[in-house]
Amino acid sequence: MSLFRYLLPLPLLALLPFANATAADKSFVGGGGMVRLSHPSSLMPTRNFAGRALLNSGWRQMWDGTPVGRGVGIVRFWQVAKPTDGQGQVTEMIQVGFSRSAGVVATCGTEGLVSGHAKRLPNRMLGGHRWTVYTNGDAGMSQQVNATNFRSVINGACYAIDRVTYAVKAAAPAGRNAPPQAVAAARMDAILATIKVGGRR
Repeated sequence: MSLFRYLLPLPLLALLPFANATAADKSFVGGGGMVRLSHPSSLMPTRNFAGRALLNSGWRQMWDGTPVGRGVGIVRFWQVAKPTDGQGQVTEMIQVGFSRSAGVVATCGTEGLVSGHAKRLPNRMLGGHRWTVYTNGDAGMSQQVNATNFRSVINGACYAIDRVTYAVKAAAPAGRNAPPQAVAAARMDAILATIKVGGRR
């Protein structure tokens, strides 16, 4: 669950049940059938794992400057939204990737996550598997990024789920049709809750 939810004022929190109720209306299967999830039909899955300032490109997020390592990006969803504080624009995002590289698998739960801004959270059960969870963040100039990073070794592969909030205060305001940040965040959190890895159960 995004940490931003706990920072939202009550009027915006009231929007969350509505956003969740309409989130799971289309299915996605990727990673050779090993990853399944549901997402709003208005959000298109992409394989574009480009980076941004403060945010590396690739199949998983790394916070200590080390290389991302051999792996494959499975899917990314994102939505530009109107930030809660009204300044610039914010992008709510979730992505899933995996690697079968032995070196990556050996350090799956910690590599790239233990930075100066990292905080270890309790392990979380998601889709029937236990995930190591960290929060991370960084800021510079007008950009700010906050993320919750999930890692798990499943069937011999390292899987990474990164739930990211990326704000740019100096950017042009989000378009008139862009949703409030609370709604976009709730949509990404709803996708996260449906992720299942490891084939059908």
